[in-house]
Amino acid sequence: MRRLSFIPLLLVVLAVLVVSVRPAPAQEVVHLRMSWWGGNDVHRAQLRALEAFEQRHPHIRVRAEYTGWVGHLERLTTQIAGGTAPDIMMVNWNWLKLFSRDGQGFYDLNRVADIIDLKQFDADAIAMSSVHGHLNGLPPNMTARLFWFNETTFARAGLPVPDSWDALMAAGPVFRDRLGPDYYPLDMNFQDTVALLYTWISQKRQAPFIDEENKRLLADRETLTAAARLYQELVDNHVVPSARERASFGHVQLQETRPWITGRYAGTYQWTSAVGKYVETLEPGQKMVLAPYLTLPGAADPGLLYKPAMMYAINKDTNHPREAALLLQFLLNDPEGVLILGARRGVPASAAARDILEADGQLEGLALQGQDQIESLPRGIQLSGYYEHARVRDGFNDILEKLGYGVLTPEEAGEAMEQEINGILRRVIR
Repeated sequence: MRRLSFIPLLLVVLAVLVVSVRPAPAQEVVHLRMSWWGGNDVHRAQLRALEAFEQRHPHIRVRAEYTGWVGHLERLTTQIAGGTAPDIMMVNWNWLKLFSRDGQGFYDLNRVADIIDLKQFDADAIAMSSVHGHLNGLPPNMTARLFWFNETTFARAGLPVPDSWDALMAAGPVFRDRLGPDYYPLDMNFQDTVALLYTWISQKRQAPFIDEENKRLLADRETLTAAARLYQELVDNHVVPSARERASFGHVQLQETRPWITGRYAGTYQWTSAVGKYVETLEPGQKMVLAPYLTLPGAADPGLLYKPAMMYAINKDTNHPREAALLLQFLLNDPEGVLILGARRGVPASAAARDILEADGQLEGLALQGQDQIESLPRGIQLSGYYEHARVRDGFNDILEKLGYGVLTPEEAGEAMEQEINGILRRVIR
């Protein structure tokens, strides 16, 4: 009897043991989609970073969707309109005006601040990435337009690189007389010229460029006419090539033209995030340097064009916001992700990422010097996203093109900017 009673007890014990050693159900796999733009080097690094993230988080799989810059906005616009946008997407900063005017167009990253270390981003980065208090994205890097000059060419002309507007204006005739009529201290397309005039007007007025509340430029016709005259003086004084000469190279980017490569065009007003490609194409023996930021006498604020170079945003309709936040934390702040991506997008906006790359020797040269200059300058005048709106940009470009070809006088160009750009702003600001 004792033996028979022991068998049921043994079976119960064995059943309990079987249940206790049964493996726990596998964690459900989460699938994310992520899109971005860039060149091949960026794509390769981003894909390596995603592989490392998946190894860190085996239950998360990320499908990459990447393109070049051309056509990316059109593709993303279609996806957002059709409800098929990726969980994580790279967006241009001014696209917030297109997709999130009320701040509700993207997931508010303040809701995942327990996952993403937002303290690594300075007040400007957070403020410019927010709409009505909603943090719509985070920038891999911040960027600004600064003055870069070919020190080698300036030395041939017997000049130091310019440190003031007057020095820049005076360099033109010296270049022409000492080096020849095909040498210029500075080269700009019309979009670069608009940026230069933005800075000059901001320094002159010590006020923002666009009044979003009243949907208008803050500069009056007199100031806009003075800016148009400045462009004309730059051409007349041989500081920049004329519109006709510039057009003779077609639509080739400045850094790919022979005058730039050989040092005949000896300067650019360009973004810190883009300066590397200008250095790479110079012939051996040419040296580009960062110049002091040209500022009008008495201007307390330099009118710096400063903004997020690009942003990572999370789809407001994603089913997996916390997993998406884990990916952003990995790419922006985590040592492993940061080291894989390196400085391909420029100097990181995250303080932690900057420290990691500096310790690894990946931050040096002009980009780092540019970041140091940005941090040394006042940034009280904040750039409006409508400055980069396509219609506003094209409106300015069209007026300056007409000025450059002599179709408009500076006075007529100033009047056109006041009337036409204000008309555009009334239509696009809602």
